[in-house]
Amino acid sequence: MEEKSLDKSEKIQIKGIIQGDNVIISNPDGIQEFYQNSYIGTIKNEENNSEFLVLDSIEVLLLIERHRLLLCEDNDDRKEQLSFEDALEYFSQFDDRLWHKYIIYMDLRKRGYLVRTGYGDGIDFRVYKRGAKFETDSAKFLIYPVFEGDPIELRDLDRISRVAMSSRKDLIVATVDRLSKPIYYSVKKFQIMNKISNNVLETDFQDDINK
Repeated sequence: MEEKSLDKSEKIQIKGIIQGDNVIISNPDGIQEFYQNSYIGTIKNEENNSEFLVLDSIEVLLLIERHRLLLCEDNDDRKEQLSFEDALEYFSQFDDRLWHKYIIYMDLRKRGYLVRTGYGDGIDFRVYKRGAKFETDSAKFLIYPVFEGDPIELRDLDRISRVAMSSRKDLIVATVDRLSKPIYYSVKKFQIMNKISNNVLETDFQDDINK
C-alpha cells in the first residue's frame, strides 16, 4: 500500500478518548478512516457488539502528526488540544523508547510498507509487503528495535530469531543513529553465530526497502 493513498483522508479529523497508554475511537467514521482505509488500530467489541477502535501510542502520534486525530487534555473539551509534543511527552511515560520506535515506524510507513504494531518477545512491528492486506495476508518481516545504551545479548537474539523462523518470517533488527536515521539489519541464525556484520544488511528486505 502506497503512502499516497493515506494522504487522501488527511483532512478528516476524529476525536479520541485517552485511556492510559491507548486512545479509543468509537466514531464509525473514525473506524472507517483509520482501520479500514489506513490499517491503523485494533478493532474491539463492546458487550452490545458495537465496535470501537484501540490505538496504541505510536499510532496516536502518527495520526496527530497528520492532523487527523484530536485529543484534549484530561479528555475535557474545555481544555486545550494536545499537540504532537504534548502527546509524545504524555505517552513516553509508558515507554521511554517511544520516540525512537516512532522514528522507525514512520520511516517504514513513508516507504509504503504496511506496518502493524505488537507481536511479543520485544518484537514491536510486523511489516507486510507493499500491496498486502493485513487481514488476509501474513507479515513478511518482524522488526526488533535495539537502541544505544540498551544492548542485546546474542542468546536473546538467537531466541528471537527462532521465533521468527518458527513463524516463517524474516527478523530485522532496527536501530536509530545519532542523526535520527533508522538503520536495518537482517538477522539469520548463521549470522548470529558470527556476531552479525554491522556493515551489510542482507535479504530481500534491503532490496525492497531501497526501491
